[in-house]
Amino acid sequence: MVDGGYPWDYLATVEGSREAGREEIRKMFRRFGRIMPLVRPLGMAARMSADQHAEVNIELNEIVAASEPVFDLVTFPMRFLVASGASLGGTAEGLAAMRATLDPILSRNPNVGVSATVGSKHTTIVRKDFRAIATAVREVADSLHGGGQLTQCQTESPSAKPRHSPAAR
Repeated sequence: MVDGGYPWDYLATVEGSREAGREEIRKMFRRFGRIMPLVRPLGMAARMSADQHAEVNIELNEIVAASEPVFDLVTFPMRFLVASGASLGGTAEGLAAMRATLDPILSRNPNVGVSATVGSKHTTIVRKDFRAIATAVREVADSLHGGGQLTQCQTESPSAKPRHSPAAR
């Protein structure tokens, strides 16, 4: 997980109510609505309106807020890459609280771990810390396959047949 998927209930942290949190998200996306068409070609916004961006973000916040029990069920190696920089629309305190939600999970489930904490912001981590992402992927692969390199044969089941072969029809 690259600086995301934290089981944090942002909407519950907004003063007032969960609806106040939803309205705060809508307000932020409306504020950025005018520049979204300009940053779309750079891959920094989807082809959606500001209101659609806000609703997707609200739904995502509601999903991750309820996800903590799911991490207790993880039976495979899972690594987080944690950013430590600021993020658009987030305060330093809020981001620290969000990232701290991993601590109880890490103490309960040995399959879930943090591969690295990097200095990037949430929005630049893939571009600036791609090597750390690759290292996290290698950590998971090594723990699954005893340190050897993955080959095509190891990633397919023994009985797998090519989809378009005559034997598969």
